[in-house]
Amino acid sequence: MDENQKLDEIIRKLGELDGRLLALEGRGTGSFAPSASSLPPLPPPYQRPDYQAQSLSRPQPYRAEFGEAMGASSEQISAVPEKAGQNYESTIGKWWFGVIGVLAILFGVAFFLKYAFENNLISETMRVVLGIAGGVLFVALGEFLRPRLAKYSYILSGGGLALFYLSIYAAFQYYHLISQPTAFVAMIAVTIFGTVLSLWVDAVELAALSAAGGFLTPFLVSTGASNDFSFFSYLIVLNLGIVAVAFFKKWHQLVILGFAATILNFASWYGGFYDGSKLHFAIYILTVFYGLYLIAGLASNIVARKLADMGDLFVLSVNPAWYFGWLYFLIKSHPSHLMMDMGNGVNTPWIVQYSDQTLGFLAAILAGVYIVCAYLAVAVRSDDKRLVMFLGGVAVVFLTIAVPLILDQNAITIAWAVEAAVLFVLGIFLKNRDMRIFAICVYIVALVRLFGFDSSAGDLSSYVAIFNKRFFTYFIVIATVLGMGYIASKKKEELTAFERGDQMPTLFWTVGNFLIFLLIILEINSFFDSRIYALQVKLEKEIQRQIPVRNQSDPYYAYQDTYGIQYQAQTRLSADAGYRRLNNLRNAAISVFLTLYAIILMAIGVLYRNKYVRWSSVVLFGVTIVKVFFFDLTVLAAPQRIISFIVLGIILLFASYLYFRFEKRLEASQ
Repeated sequence: MDENQKLDEIIRKLGELDGRLLALEGRGTGSFAPSASSLPPLPPPYQRPDYQAQSLSRPQPYRAEFGEAMGASSEQISAVPEKAGQNYESTIGKWWFGVIGVLAILFGVAFFLKYAFENNLISETMRVVLGIAGGVLFVALGEFLRPRLAKYSYILSGGGLALFYLSIYAAFQYYHLISQPTAFVAMIAVTIFGTVLSLWVDAVELAALSAAGGFLTPFLVSTGASNDFSFFSYLIVLNLGIVAVAFFKKWHQLVILGFAATILNFASWYGGFYDGSKLHFAIYILTVFYGLYLIAGLASNIVARKLADMGDLFVLSVNPAWYFGWLYFLIKSHPSHLMMDMGNGVNTPWIVQYSDQTLGFLAAILAGVYIVCAYLAVAVRSDDKRLVMFLGGVAVVFLTIAVPLILDQNAITIAWAVEAAVLFVLGIFLKNRDMRIFAICVYIVALVRLFGFDSSAGDLSSYVAIFNKRFFTYFIVIATVLGMGYIASKKKEELTAFERGDQMPTLFWTVGNFLIFLLIILEINSFFDSRIYALQVKLEKEIQRQIPVRNQSDPYYAYQDTYGIQYQAQTRLSADAGYRRLNNLRNAAISVFLTLYAIILMAIGVLYRNKYVRWSSVVLFGVTIVKVFFFDLTVLAAPQRIISFIVLGIILLFASYLYFRFEKRLEASQ
């Protein structure tokens, strides 16, 4: 009888005993007999467990922990943290000591080779052979220890690779035992060996060391002569290998290493071998590296289905900045480039001219590239919101850079304002807060440029009210901010608390209201300034006719006549009745405009029950009252003063009527 059958028999007998006990209790009498209500429920029918599906678990013997053996309770033991932060002692002992030890040996070997060279202890060939033998010993020892001490073996193998590089470098540079091509091929072989070894042992550390050695190889075997095509061909092949290994092994840190080393290699080549005749060659090389690392950055996320981390975003952000920065610097340094046309077998020289518009179109092309990349990211990796927004942000940055390079003057401000409005609308419908915030930042930049560069009236001699560049620029900037305010008011639920959803539309409308107010004031001032300027030109011509004809070729007389005429014209202008009349009309026109604009705001606030608009009207009425009673009263002539006071009084009475007439509506909107 096996154990399972014995267990079944025991359980069956226990069930029979339980039934007999219940029967005896049921036959009891008197106080000892339980009532029917107090009888316990019958047990469920016995079901034999399936021992074939599950095995019996045997209890584990209890083993006292060291703390319990010393008198500590299990609760006290569990309360003690197992590890407080990083174990610095272990890190220093295992890694720092190991790496420093390898460096010490490398320095020792280098000093030994130097000492042996100076004292002729061993031949030059044997010195190189000893270095290579040391590298083989390190790699072999690392492989021997790898099954037991994997991390430690990487240190030894890395030291062996370093000894290989050092020995080949010494054989070529110091002892001249091998030629440059031989040294170059030997170092490439070491790089390939290190890469294969890293793949074999699955060690990214060895792959990184091999890649670093590969990037150092051109410098270690350099003779100082320029060989641009071979140098960059080697770098392209090396980068392709690094990107391939990083992609298939998911060692994405190799991409960062390769990208950083490529940046340094190109900078060193520029400092040592670049001249103006290599402009197009440098642009081609930059474009190849840019495209390579753009594809590498996208492949690690879109193709490999990996969420973007800080390393990926670093490459995707620095790569376009590095590329466009070099293009900008190279083209600005050499705006014209001599080309040779080989058509019909005849060398015909011609000059290619570059301008800011060229750079602007390049920036626009880059913006288009990143728009396409963002679209692909949305289509393939819609779950990676950070990658999508990052690519879109890079596209917006390049589009913003392209505007001032392609366009000129007021067109820059217009383009930025329209761009801000488009970004804000997209941010609303895509439900992306970052895009909306970036749109507001772009609009602020447009406002800064509007106030700093585009608020001047320009040439007063040709000024035409309303039909001028400034008015059109302000009109577009105002229309965009009012459009953003309208969209924000209709889509309040899409705005986050951070964006102060209830007040965002009011903020946009306040900015638009201020810009309208400022634009009309500027137009009124410029209109009368142009009339005053025309009056000054008329006075200058009258003064010039009164000056006797002198030798205009004499610089002294030319200077005296020019500035003397202007000074006399300005002196007469300040005392001219026409000048005073124009100034009075200007002040009266401003007062009338302030009053009319205030009542328009009041009507809008009452009609749409918007207390913010009504308060804007009240503030503007206050400014108008102060101006009329304290400025116009003392400065304006009688006709203009009468107009200012009467218009102000009539409109204030009308505003008061609105408050009385719509009192209940206004109270309901509070």
